[in-house]
Amino acid sequence: MVKDDSETTTQWIQEIEMPAALISYIYRSTQRYFARELSEYHLGWGHFAVLMAVYEMDGPSQESIASSRGFDKTMVAKSVLRLEEEELITRITDTNDRRAKKLLLTDKGKSILPELLRIGLELKKSMFADFDEAASYQSLNVLKKIALNVSKL
Repeated sequence: MVKDDSETTTQWIQEIEMPAALISYIYRSTQRYFARELSEYHLGWGHFAVLMAVYEMDGPSQESIASSRGFDKTMVAKSVLRLEEEELITRITDTNDRRAKKLLLTDKGKSILPELLRIGLELKKSMFADFDEAASYQSLNVLKKIALNVSKL
């Protein structure tokens, strides 16, 4: 009898001993989740991440988003253009540095924010399903340590 894809995937996940392969699998799975959940807004993961950074950072520049989040500058620039086209963010000149542009949510961007926050929370809940609070906290800290370690590569 041939196993279905989900059985094969479950077996692979349980047997794999390569952290990079598991991280890659998690990344690809979350990409699919965001593609599905954000399709009605014509957005993907990169757009979501930049939009959340604009919301959380209160008027950041593209450069500050890239450097603070570890994103590629080109990815941020392309995401900003798309978010402007979708009328979700706008750029304004920074009064302290006329060469710099601050990114702000538009009314349309603010209006979809609750749904974007829900999507992010649902993903987190799915990732930590069957974990108690202590295990969730510990797992998140382990992931942070791994991220800090690979940031030095």
